Amino acid sequence: MLLSVACLLRPEKNAGLRILSLLSFCVSIQFLYVYFLLKGIYFEPSFLNHLHIPFAWFLGPGMYSLYSVTVREEKFTAFERGFYLPGILLLILFPILYLVLPQIFWNRPVDYFEKGSTSWSDILLLGAYSANLVFYSSIVWQTRAAFRLERLKKDAGARILLFVVIGSGSVTSILVISYLIRDINLLFISVLSTVIYAVAGYLAQIYAPEVFSEMGPSMRDAYRNSRLEGVDTTDLENRLESLMTKEKIYLQEDLSLSILSNQLDIKPYQLSEFLNQRKGTNFAKFVNGFRVAEAVRILKKEEGANILSVAYRSGFNSKATFNLAFKSIQGVSPREYLRKSKVF
Repeated sequence: MLLSVACLLRPEKNAGLRILSLLSFCVSIQFLYVYFLLKGIYFEPSFLNHLHIPFAWFLGPGMYSLYSVTVREEKFTAFERGFYLPGILLLILFPILYLVLPQIFWNRPVDYFEKGSTSWSDILLLGAYSANLVFYSSIVWQTRAAFRLERLKKDAGARILLFVVIGSGSVTSILVISYLIRDINLLFISVLSTVIYAVAGYLAQIYAPEVFSEMGPSMRDAYRNSRLEGVDTTDLENRLESLMTKEKIYLQEDLSLSILSNQLDIKPYQLSEFLNQRKGTNFAKFVNGFRVAEAVRILKKEEGANILSVAYRSGFNSKATFNLAFKSIQGVSPREYLRKSKVF
């Protein structure tokens, strides 16, 4: 809980810290409720005894969002916000359902373990933890390149990442198993293991920050390599060069990342990653570079050429876009470029 507050109070304001704050808060809620369960502490109104369930549905999406903004370096998208809908809906519905059907909250969470009964709330909680494992598995799959033996031997960041994955995955698996076999002692062990694991990680980060600082780059590199897995990058570069220089596909006004990737027989995200890794640019800047070069060629060749006509002939679909791209690459607007050309 303290970590959750600390993340919000940090001077740097970014999505990663906000997501980490949410995660820390949700985990602390799970710890508290296990403590209440083991101690036999219950509340009125009775729906409060089950309020840990909605927060459990935030853990997997939170981990995935943290991975998305820190490793994939992508913005928090509307699609990812959808992952949080089950938790949000449950938070809203619980008090409403209590007012309408209070009896559905009369069962105690401990009854699942002591009496062997299964309620709708138990199924919801088990569903949340199972969904969390799916999110964790997705993260592992997308960074699988980091766990190859040759990578682990030379990359300390990859070894730390493996420790984090094994630790969090094992604890969550034990928690799910404790519910499947109805063993309250195993539930206690999973929570105690999480505390020990978290404290060990925190202390390690304090005393060996340089090692932990390598984990982010390792994950980012592994993610990028995984996205290009199975792609012959040398052949891809040759085919892309041919499309741009010989076929001049950039002259198509409607050229998009999807269209170009189809021409190259790869996925759009693979082309995007290739341009980012190998060319150090994005799709728009890459294509505009060729279009501006084409515009410069026309302006040099045809004295007094109409700027709007040159924009369309170069592949741009508007004069404003052409002017903006031209100035960002050439340092001057097309009109200023023409003026200077006449001077010389």
